[in-house]
Amino acid sequence: MTKRKTRPKPTQDNEITETVSDSAEDVITTSTAQAEAPKTPKIVIDGVEYDASTLSDPAKGAIASLQFAEAKLMALQNELAVCQTARFAYIKSLKAELEGTAE
Repeated sequence: MTKRKTRPKPTQDNEITETVSDSAEDVITTSTAQAEAPKTPKIVIDGVEYDASTLSDPAKGAIASLQFAEAKLMALQNELAVCQTARFAYIKSLKAELEGTAE
């Protein structure tokens, strides 16, 4: 595994509170240093870039799990948006119905 910079190992107290990344897109990138050079997949975590081709199987599994979780979160956020839109429409319809019968 190739690192560009090193970070101290987290202590037990701050190990859980450290954020890895906001989204899967922030984790896997491709290097574009030279136009004709083959693209090398990179992993960036907390500003440290790793060569994805040298990752261990457990690290690759963790990346796959992270990508799955990110996709699931996106699907749930989309479903929430649909439900909120439907809720707003139902409230608007109910309000119109109640105002129409109150007259």
